[in-house]
Amino acid sequence: MERSRGLNYFFRCINCNFKFRSERIKYSCPKCGDLLDIAYDVEELKELVSKALLEERSISVWRYREFLPVKDPSKIVTLGEGGTTLHACKNLGRLLKVERLLVKNEGENPTGSFKDRGMTVAVSRALEEGAKAVACASTGNTSASLAAYAAKANIQGIVLIPEGKVALGKLVQAVIYGAKIVQIPGNFDEALRAVTRFVKAHPEVCLLNSINPFRIEGQKTLAMEILSQLGYEP
Repeated sequence: MERSRGLNYFFRCINCNFKFRSERIKYSCPKCGDLLDIAYDVEELKELVSKALLEERSISVWRYREFLPVKDPSKIVTLGEGGTTLHACKNLGRLLKVERLLVKNEGENPTGSFKDRGMTVAVSRALEEGAKAVACASTGNTSASLAAYAAKANIQGIVLIPEGKVALGKLVQAVIYGAKIVQIPGNFDEALRAVTRFVKAHPEVCLLNSINPFRIEGQKTLAMEILSQLGYEP
């Protein structure tokens, strides 16, 4: 993979639209406390990438690396996620009275979930920051994905699960990949609050629930792939 020129990005609050730059991973707006997303200078992006350049590469999440907020390619942790098949579903289309129905099979991703798209970016960004471990609250897909990418990155994965409210098939993946599993009483929201407190107390651990805006950036590549697979005529 050729070295990225490193697109500059900034954080933007989804509520009050406050914009700021930081070299550290941030999870909430310093002004109002709401969630953040990642934004870019579109004019700068135009200088780095073109449709022709993208189409020369094999289809995957990291085909779109100029759109992703990871500046050091040596930190990229990938299991070959993305590039999933777009299927024409004629029978279902007739049933639903949809003339042309297409379904993208995200079950083809490494752990069987679209969450792998976000996890590859979030774990890569965590390594850039020097994280020693990654953590999440989960009832299924996120735990499997975090554990797989943590194992690939050779860092500790930590998963907080709400008691009795977990998809066992996904939990098995997390166990196999070597994550440390902590069961707590209560529901998912209580597990998320607990893991958020844990990460605040241990800054060497990166939080990888979807309140981490870097995860959302990887998930956006699903739309980019669909655009390419439809010949840029969505």
